[in-house]
Amino acid sequence: METRKIIVIAIVVVVIVAGGFILYWQREAILNSTKIGGQEQAQDQAQPIAIQDQTITDNTNPFNISIRYPYTEGLDSFNQKVKNIIDTNIGEFKTISLQNDEAVKKVDPEGYASYPRQYDLNIGYTKGQTDENVISIVFEIYTFTGGAHGATNFLAFNYNPKTNSQIQLADLFDGQADYIQKISDFCIPELEKQVTERLGSTEGTWVQDGASASADNFSVFMRKKDSIIFFFQQYQIAPYVAGDFQVVMPR
Repeated sequence: METRKIIVIAIVVVVIVAGGFILYWQREAILNSTKIGGQEQAQDQAQPIAIQDQTITDNTNPFNISIRYPYTEGLDSFNQKVKNIIDTNIGEFKTISLQNDEAVKKVDPEGYASYPRQYDLNIGYTKGQTDENVISIVFEIYTFTGGAHGATNFLAFNYNPKTNSQIQLADLFDGQADYIQKISDFCIPELEKQVTERLGSTEGTWVQDGASASADNFSVFMRKKDSIIFFFQQYQIAPYVAGDFQVVMPR
C-alpha cells in the first residue's frame, strides 16, 4: 500500500513539473513572438521623411544648366553631402566645357563665330525608400560637353539618417559572403532579356562582363521596402544606342 502511494505521488510530481516547463516555454515563445512582431511592425511603421526639391538654373553662355536635387529639413549632414555631389558635378562640367570651348575657338574661329557652342548639364533624381531609417536617392546626370552626343550617368546616394552615414550594398545582405554572386546570377538573365527585346539578340553586347560578380558593377542601387533596383550605365551592358538598363531584385 505504501509503495502504491509513493508511485502515485511521484507521478503527480512529474505531471506538475512537466506542466510547469510547458507553461514556461509557451510563455517565452509568446514573448519572443511579440518582440519579433513588434520589431517588424516598427520597421513597417517607420516615420516617413519629407523630401523637398531644390533647383539651380544657369543659362550664362556657354552653359545651359538645370538641376533639381533633394533637401530635407533638419538633416544638415544629408543636405551637405547632397550639395557636395551637386557642386562637384557643376565644377567638373564647367571645367571640361570651357576647355573644349577654348579648343574649338582655336581650331575653327570663324566657324565658332557663326555657330557658338552651348554645353548642357541636367541633373534630376528618383526617390526610393525615404523614412527615418533610410533615404535612398539615385541621381540622373546628363552632360553634353561637346562631341557627337551627350551622356547620361547614374549616381546613387543611400543614407542612414540615424547614423549620418552612407548605406553600402553589403549592409542590405546581412553579411552574406556571396551576395555579389547572387546579385550577378539574378541580374544577368534579366539583362539578357532586356537587351534581346531592344536589339533583337545579345550579340555584340557585354552583359556577362557588365554584370559579372564585381561590386563595381552594382554600385548604383536604389533601396525600396520590397526590392532593390540596380542601375546599369550606358555602355556598361550594351552599345550607346541601347541606352541604360535597370533590374528590380526582390528583397
